[in-house]
Amino acid sequence: MDQYNRCLLQVPVFQALTEDRLIAISDLIEPRHYHADETIYDEADVIETLGVIHRGSVKLRKINEDGKERILSILYPGDYFGEASLLISKESQYDIVALEKSAICTIELDAFRAIMKRDETMMLSMMDSLIQRIASRDDLVIAESLVPAKERVLKALAHYTTPDGLVQLPLTKKDLASSLGITPETMSRAINTLVLEGTLTKKDHELYFKT
Repeated sequence: MDQYNRCLLQVPVFQALTEDRLIAISDLIEPRHYHADETIYDEADVIETLGVIHRGSVKLRKINEDGKERILSILYPGDYFGEASLLISKESQYDIVALEKSAICTIELDAFRAIMKRDETMMLSMMDSLIQRIASRDDLVIAESLVPAKERVLKALAHYTTPDGLVQLPLTKKDLASSLGITPETMSRAINTLVLEGTLTKKDHELYFKT
């Protein structure tokens, strides 16, 4: 398996498969590269691929009637989209857009389904995994909501840090806070705490991670 195919095991629905089935699916993986602000899927597009974030980050957004953007979530390396379309293609409920230069491991769903049709055991395994995934979704949402705001902010800021420690966000702090499920005020308090703890420093209105 090449460097992209290790993305496969980051997707829970694949983790219970045998080695030979993993190899068969890994042969379907194609790397795709996107520039910052490049759209991967528009809302209402039929999702035809499973996409695993290999490098970079992706935002899920809705545009309201006034043309204003609302960021629903941000996906980082190891996160993925399109899993609900593994068995039956569905329309996207939001725009999926690269926040920065990003590399995504993709699997064309038609080719994937062709493999499943030839292997009843795999199909049953995938269906069972998807059912478990759906059943546990509420538990995952609850668990994520219990992660302290400071830890969520720290993870996000660390992702957008340059080698010299400068935090360069490709979106506003308000939008980042929204994507993390917290208020801008909570995010500011989390940043101030990280500064007081010595994890971050402020200089000329910029944030730096201490090295």
